Amino acid sequence: MESSALPFNPLRDALYTPGELFDAFDASDPSSYERCSDTAILRYFVRMGKNPARQTGAGTLEALHDNSISRAIQALLVQCPNVIAIMGGHGMVRGDRNYCEIARISHALTGRGFLLTSGGGPGAMEATHLGSLFYKRPLSQLNRAIRALRKSAAKLPKNAAELVRPDGSVDSAIARALHAWIAPALEVAQSLPAADRGISLGVPTWLYGFEPTTPFAAYSAKYFQNSIREDGLVTLGVKGIIFAEGSAGTVQEIFQDAAQNFYGTFYPMVFLSSPGKRFWEEQLPVRPLIKALLGSHPGYKNVLFTDNADKVVSFLERRSELRAGPAAG
Repeated sequence: MESSALPFNPLRDALYTPGELFDAFDASDPSSYERCSDTAILRYFVRMGKNPARQTGAGTLEALHDNSISRAIQALLVQCPNVIAIMGGHGMVRGDRNYCEIARISHALTGRGFLLTSGGGPGAMEATHLGSLFYKRPLSQLNRAIRALRKSAAKLPKNAAELVRPDGSVDSAIARALHAWIAPALEVAQSLPAADRGISLGVPTWLYGFEPTTPFAAYSAKYFQNSIREDGLVTLGVKGIIFAEGSAGTVQEIFQDAAQNFYGTFYPMVFLSSPGKRFWEEQLPVRPLIKALLGSHPGYKNVLFTDNADKVVSFLERRSELRAGPAAG
């Protein structure tokens, strides 16, 4: 396989930016999403069989790429070591209460010097990066941006997973629907002068490449191998991880984090429910399992179940010094 035919650089030395992933995007041209680099790489990945790749050469080049992404993350962390991750469902609706709460938490934490990271897709992930993007601006402007997103009639298409066929061709109708979804987000992001945009890190994957990468993240560490991405994403949250309401994927991340805390340094775990609800205790009752697994650990005092956004921010601020080692007994 000739490297010149690749839609990506396997030896890149930097993280992706929205301008790179959405290089061909034109708000006035619904077909332009098909021509973006992000879509071109997804088409290649699908055509090569995803994981594992059908061709050894393709698998090798993807592995080189993913290692380059991991190295680029480490370079960013030298400058921005105080990382808080937010996990949550991709189906969270723009502008609903949970979305607004996550954006507000992210806005506050970014303003206090933390680097926010997420899986880099829609829903709770998008809200994370939107809040960070606007951290230099007052909450009123963040709320205005959320209203602008909510006004859009576009919805994330339910058949987005069918965007790219097994032969690498694109379903143009789905691509146009995704264009309509991305366009208002890009408009909001570009409404801020570059100097006023907050920095955050998205960690998406082409395994779920049909979920649009959020343009609100300044940097995207996009991987081919989802297993590397998932483990790395959970490991990044050295100042804590906030688990917003989600489903199977979020529960998987909860217990990945719990295992890391059990065997290593215990970093804060925050379980955020909708105001007035006990999502993580009733709808998906992970609290008894977390208590049974970690309750006797001296770091268990760094676990919070709450429905209050302000408590999340203050809790993580108070425990930010815990990065140097295990929680005290």
